[in-house]
Amino acid sequence: MVTYEDLVEAYLDCRVHKSRTNNCIKFTLDVEGNLYDMMQAINNRTYRPRRSICFVVSRPKYREVFAADFADRIIHHYIRLRLEPLIEQEFNDRTFNCRDGKGTLAGVDQLKKDIIECSNNYTKDCYVATVDINSFFMSILKKLVEDLVIRLIDEKYTGDDKDDLRFLCHVVLSHCTEENCIRQSSITMWNHLPASKSLFTNGEGLGMPIGNLPSQMFANYLLNSLDWAIEKEFGIKYHGRYVDDIYLISETPEAILNAIPKIRIKLESLGLKLSPKKFYMQHYTKGLDFTGAVVKPGRIYPLNRTVTNFRHSIHRLNQCKTKSQIIRALSSVNSYLGLLRHYDTYAIRYNGLMEIDIRLFKWLYIQGSMEIVKLKKRYHPRNRIRYRLYHNYQTQLSLPKPIARFEERDDKAKYIRMLSEYTPVEIPPISILESHKDY
Repeated sequence: MVTYEDLVEAYLDCRVHKSRTNNCIKFTLDVEGNLYDMMQAINNRTYRPRRSICFVVSRPKYREVFAADFADRIIHHYIRLRLEPLIEQEFNDRTFNCRDGKGTLAGVDQLKKDIIECSNNYTKDCYVATVDINSFFMSILKKLVEDLVIRLIDEKYTGDDKDDLRFLCHVVLSHCTEENCIRQSSITMWNHLPASKSLFTNGEGLGMPIGNLPSQMFANYLLNSLDWAIEKEFGIKYHGRYVDDIYLISETPEAILNAIPKIRIKLESLGLKLSPKKFYMQHYTKGLDFTGAVVKPGRIYPLNRTVTNFRHSIHRLNQCKTKSQIIRALSSVNSYLGLLRHYDTYAIRYNGLMEIDIRLFKWLYIQGSMEIVKLKKRYHPRNRIRYRLYHNYQTQLSLPKPIARFEERDDKAKYIRMLSEYTPVEIPPISILESHKDY
């Protein structure tokens, strides 16, 4: 039986970094009542997902994305909090997506270490290859994933809400998100998507919505058996996977070529296929593209697309006309700088930042080794407000109230004489405004 406390825990986990979104605020207005109704619906087995929002993004390429309602995302986090520890125990260490302590940078770092180890610190030959799964999320058999998850719950989950968890996983995984959704992109955007890239046209019983937490977690779990098979059965010691991108490293190209048919057969047993156009194999000195970085001997570079986007963010900063526009543009520039500094990109960052309009340095300065661009302290909106508050406070309390109207000349002369004889009173500054001297 699902308890109210369990849903509160899932709600708090769900609202992390989302507390200011419209859906979260709307749900929070009556959070106790909404969570109680959700608890009753689950325990009575009447819970059904609400309408999702569907849209198409065009960068870096066209993709169909679904955004679940906030109430449904609470259920997703409820499932994650219970199943993620069990799934984590079964994962291979060379799976890098949707895991704590992993990610794209960890994948690139592991690839670099594997090349160094396989080539004996760049002194021996070794070969690298990448393969990609064709239309991964849209080709997943929902029934197969549901069976895997239900089996995991039956064999390893021991909580009191075992039946409820089984029910929720069945409802979430069998739900056809595309049948009752709100399209927020123009219908013409779907013309850029092949039939195999959309839940509306890929076929019945196929596909998991990109953007939902269970889709990421369970799709990753689906390929866990492939990760172990590559290492234990196919004889490839050095490998890694991020979602559907897989890299393979071996001392001979024959070992990689022999493993490819075995990988293809393994994927077919999961209802998936290798992409025929996305196979790359080369000597390690030629470099390998993985998770947005190109790994070469002794150095790592970002993709040209990333560098181009960084230059575009600089161009948008130069077009700013107001301080508020500068602050918004700075967040984009610093986002790219934060990514680029993990790679060997000092020259790229230097050349990019030197393109900033020199007039903007009245408000900006570059900190560190071309690592971040900051707004000068005295121009920061928060500090300007504090500065004005302090001076308004001192002015209002240290000066007499002005006389609004003078009926006679004597009254005006008396007021002028009072001002000339007035000595301002020393007033201690407000505690939260003690840093006014910095301005």
